[in-house]
Amino acid sequence: MLFDGFALIIRTVNDVPYRFCLGGSGTLLMLLHGRPETHAMWHKVAPALAAHYTVLCPDLHPERSLTQQADDLLGLADNLGHESLILAGQDYGARVACEVAGQEPSRVKALVLLEALPGPDHSGRDDMAFSLTQYESCWFGQLHPKPEANAVQIPAEWLDDPIAENSFFSPEAVEDYLSAQVWRSDTPFSWPVSRPDLHCPVLVLWGAKGRIGGWYTPVLPWLAVSTGTVTGHALPAEHFLPEEAPEETLAAIQDFLSNIS
Repeated sequence: MLFDGFALIIRTVNDVPYRFCLGGSGTLLMLLHGRPETHAMWHKVAPALAAHYTVLCPDLHPERSLTQQADDLLGLADNLGHESLILAGQDYGARVACEVAGQEPSRVKALVLLEALPGPDHSGRDDMAFSLTQYESCWFGQLHPKPEANAVQIPAEWLDDPIAENSFFSPEAVEDYLSAQVWRSDTPFSWPVSRPDLHCPVLVLWGAKGRIGGWYTPVLPWLAVSTGTVTGHALPAEHFLPEEAPEETLAAIQDFLSNIS
């Protein structure tokens, strides 16, 4: 059973229904999922965090703008009676987390950003190899199965029935990813072109086997947009850190938050 001890709730904020798991007590800690997942991606780390925090894992609404979603999440925090909050976001969820921090910097006490960069700056990295790993126009210049994987937009193993026993993805979580409507809107989401302006402590985590750490020194771009302290390191994973390396992800978050007053 995913999220043991948590409640699955649907609550309307700004006329938008938000589905989320909620558990624990203490300062509010929002865990925001990335693409193409749902709140279920946090099921391996959320229960342990709930021992010290009120943990909220919502499904995002990428059909809404980042500004709208940030306003929704702050409204949800108000609805639950929390003034201060901490946010952790993976991939797309990291950008939503940054938007929340930008809107209400006095309320956000810390950010944990997984597999994310602050903006679209690829200066000095736009050689052919970089292009072939990043951009849609080059998908079909790559070897199988890369073009097909990008066209489908989900890991191929999600379509295996049953999912391999050695997969780090939980079958229950994958069922939620494939059945939820989060990424099926007719209105495509877009990445922001502006960089965030952050003032709280930031922890940056990335996969040692992934692309972000291969092309960047990920802490440096976040230092450029932050006035608070920025720390970070790689984890033994590729991209889906809370599922590939849950123990390491949990330990990194706990260690970081233990130093946040």
